[in-house]
Amino acid sequence: MKAFTNLLKENSSLKHKIGLDLHGVVTDMPEFFSFFTKAMIDAGAEVHIITGGATEDDKKLLEEYDIRYTHFFSIVDHHRKIGTPTFGKHPKYGFDMISDEEWDKTKADYCREHNITLHIDDTLIYNNYFTTPFCRLWTHTNKPKPEHKDPRHLD
Repeated sequence: MKAFTNLLKENSSLKHKIGLDLHGVVTDMPEFFSFFTKAMIDAGAEVHIITGGATEDDKKLLEEYDIRYTHFFSIVDHHRKIGTPTFGKHPKYGFDMISDEEWDKTKADYCREHNITLHIDDTLIYNNYFTTPFCRLWTHTNKPKPEHKDPRHLD
């Protein structure tokens, strides 16, 4: 890890800001992202966890996986805070649901507002809203996507 951290420090005058999705990215490769987040923060970067889930549950998961981060953003908590109109409850997690478009563009809006250098996600449809660099992660864990995943997010 030291060599990777030194390489980042020596070859960049830019303060990197990395956005990471939790479910389907960090959860599918926790050992790698534990190493990666530590190295990035040690090199002076910001690591933003940008996830759909509720803050308390997801922060427990990050602690369990030993993931370091400097910022945390939850789509659910953000829209609850700003009063976005809702309809129904999520079938698995029970949070208030918002429109597909509002949900799908929220991570892109966050990344644009916070000058994220690169965002890594497993949901390709989000890329339609990004103007900052977006990376689709294919983990190939041979596990099917969870049943609650919206079919729009499986492409």
